Amino acid sequence: MQHTRFFRYMLLCGIVFLACSFPSSAQQDSLHVNDTIIQKDTLDYYEMSIEQLQKLKAVGVSSDLEKLINSLIGVASKKPLSGRESPSIVSLITQEEIKNSGARDLIDVLNMVPGVDFGVDVEGIVGIGMRGNWAHEGKVLLLLDGQEMNEVLFGTTQFGNHLAVDQIKRIEVIRGPGSAIYGGYAEYGVINIITRDGEDIDGISVSGTYGQMEHTYARRNIAVSAGKKVGALNFSLAASIGEGRRSEKVFEDLYGGSYDMAKYSALNPANLNIGLSYKNFSTRFIMDEYAVQSADGYDQVKIPYWDRFSSTFCEMKYNFKVNQKLTITPKINYKHQVPWRTEGDSTSEPYYKMVDRYTGDLNISYNYNRKLNISFGGEVFHDRAEDKVDSSYYSDNQKKVSYLNEAAYAQVLAKFRLVNVIVGARFDNHNVYGSSFVPRIGFTKKIKKLHFKLLYSNAFRAPTIENINLTDSTGMRPERTSVAELEVGYQLTHKSILTLNVYDITTKGAIVYYVDNMTGRDAYHNTGSNGSRGAELEYKIKDHWGYLALNYSFYTSAGKGKIADYEVPQNSAVLLAFPAHKANLNFSFNVTRHFIISPSCTFQSERYAYTSVDTLGNGIVTKLPSAFYANLFIRYENLIKGLDIGIGVYNIFDEQVRYIQPYNSLHAPLPGPSREFVLKLSYALHFKKKEAEE
Repeated sequence: MQHTRFFRYMLLCGIVFLACSFPSSAQQDSLHVNDTIIQKDTLDYYEMSIEQLQKLKAVGVSSDLEKLINSLIGVASKKPLSGRESPSIVSLITQEEIKNSGARDLIDVLNMVPGVDFGVDVEGIVGIGMRGNWAHEGKVLLLLDGQEMNEVLFGTTQFGNHLAVDQIKRIEVIRGPGSAIYGGYAEYGVINIITRDGEDIDGISVSGTYGQMEHTYARRNIAVSAGKKVGALNFSLAASIGEGRRSEKVFEDLYGGSYDMAKYSALNPANLNIGLSYKNFSTRFIMDEYAVQSADGYDQVKIPYWDRFSSTFCEMKYNFKVNQKLTITPKINYKHQVPWRTEGDSTSEPYYKMVDRYTGDLNISYNYNRKLNISFGGEVFHDRAEDKVDSSYYSDNQKKVSYLNEAAYAQVLAKFRLVNVIVGARFDNHNVYGSSFVPRIGFTKKIKKLHFKLLYSNAFRAPTIENINLTDSTGMRPERTSVAELEVGYQLTHKSILTLNVYDITTKGAIVYYVDNMTGRDAYHNTGSNGSRGAELEYKIKDHWGYLALNYSFYTSAGKGKIADYEVPQNSAVLLAFPAHKANLNFSFNVTRHFIISPSCTFQSERYAYTSVDTLGNGIVTKLPSAFYANLFIRYENLIKGLDIGIGVYNIFDEQVRYIQPYNSLHAPLPGPSREFVLKLSYALHFKKKEAEE
């Protein structure tokens, strides 16, 4: 049965691949003049104005695909480079792809990226996995307009009806280490979310999303954006609020307890994002509130309760251009958070801790010439946390703790005829757990249709405040990782590209959570080594009819060190929760200029999860079957001027969605959404532009 599903999926992908790779007789090449598509065989040069002739984009002009794959990527290097030459394995997700797919939240968007998966942590919280490895606690950095969204107590990020995807301009995803630039939260990857600025919005826009499962609503969200660019002043304001549910299924723990998720799995977000820039100065303010209702606790069903995550971010930055070659950028950030707040009940204590992080950063960039750039700088951050529960203290019996981290970094980018060389390093020193040094080197180049990347990086996962607080008698030190990557890509045609990368990840001294049997307390310690190796293959085609993206990812843990909490006893080649094989198809077809049909689907091979316990209370691991998820979204732009409408269905065949805990804490798989019908409406009112004086 599993092989039949995979065969059907690959057959479907092959048919679509062939259909899109060869243009039909009806698909004629076109030119673009003043953003108007003109068919080559109907082009009359004598009827064109002088202005049109001057702006004529002839055969040598980049296709839409080339503009996409050669666009500058800022997340992977201190000096932006094109996606094909940046010193990381990078996925770029555009606003067009997000809109056309009908994505409901970040889980939908990131699920289409090779190597990315999701699992359950505790208390109904869903976190991210990267290339087979659990990356929820401080191993993947999530940036929203440059602000570090990871909460500081544990380093986690929370997914599921959280941030409003309708306000996103683009997402850059590093599938690999980013510590040499970003420090201790970027061990396995970086997700850089960039929202629309004032120039992009140019007016006021409103969007709403409603999702309906069989028995109850799945989400009802609304988002409002306003912005304008006037001369050198660029201002934007984005606000969103909503209500959602993780699932309508019944959760059953391993001990016979259960609860109805249609009643007790709320996901309620609220976000305010204000940006302002004037010439070389910029500032940003973000407030983010996220409330999660659950009753699954750490492993057993308990009285329903709320986890609340509250964050405030402020940033000021100035790009001081001393001359054409030298730029000095000072930046200060403030982050205030109250994560994982719970009121407590008859079965558990309340949790209420406040934390502040103050960060100062100074970056200096010097362009010696067109082919040589040197960037270096330093960063200092100060963390202060306070336990607000009367009966609770930190490990030193204090209500408050304070930590200091100092860092220095440098990068040299040299462009040679045959290869670009990127060499960089970062040194961090923390006043409690000591120092970390993470060098990296990369060789990249685009040669006509071919590009390649050969990369080696060290990375680290910095212990967080609660890791330090809950450390056992062995002490706490940073987790260290080394990653080797090779990517080769070839542009098959003017409008299609095929890319393959292979990687090898080794982590030593992993920071692992466990329960101390003597005290019954939560604890963390450094133990053992683990990792994965694998490959990711991606094919893209983009034309005037639409686009297609097909990718496949594979990982194995065979030959790597084993950590008992993550391993599968009956299969040493895979880790808990995440499939060894995953394939995605994302297809969008322009039926007319305004009418767009976008089917998508995902295949996951079998996964492993703890699903029962024996008579001694030991967990039993079971192999879960492979899964196939299919979606369809239909979108009509400018139904009336400024109004877009979209309708669709996610999980068409009502395949069971299960978020599996990627470590042994005896938490049963958490049900996700069932089949969901989605309605999206958006309306944009653009400010009128003054007519140029004749």
